[in-house]
Amino acid sequence: MRATATPTAREASDLGDAIGKIAAFAAQSLHESFPRLDLEGLVDTFTGTRAVRFIGRRYLAAIEEGKTPGEAAGEAGKALIYAWAEARLEAGAQLDREADASPWGPMVLCWCGTEVRDNAEARQGHHGGWHTDQRPANWSAV
Repeated sequence: MRATATPTAREASDLGDAIGKIAAFAAQSLHESFPRLDLEGLVDTFTGTRAVRFIGRRYLAAIEEGKTPGEAAGEAGKALIYAWAEARLEAGAQLDREADASPWGPMVLCWCGTEVRDNAEARQGHHGGWHTDQRPANWSAV
């Protein structure tokens, strides 16, 4: 199937199957490597409209280059993971830039979803006001 040709019903079905498998394998691979990543969230991300178009374009381009379907799927999956990682890194960098520009200074996020200033007084105030020793505050960078 050529990327520019109108696919037959069978070709469209085969392409849909390939895209679904690529998205599923990419999500599973990331989740296995980084178990803290939510598998359902990854699947939702990788089966969204933009991701499906991305996978389809990459897969069909590799097929047109003469790659086998397996090789094309591998290339599309690899490109998807790299694009996802780059987007995550850029989003994190943007948050860092925004935190640095914040008039309150750097912030931290508690597991409960509350964001406070990154200093001992603010952390202790949040812990004392909302948490117990059995369910203490747990902080991560914003």
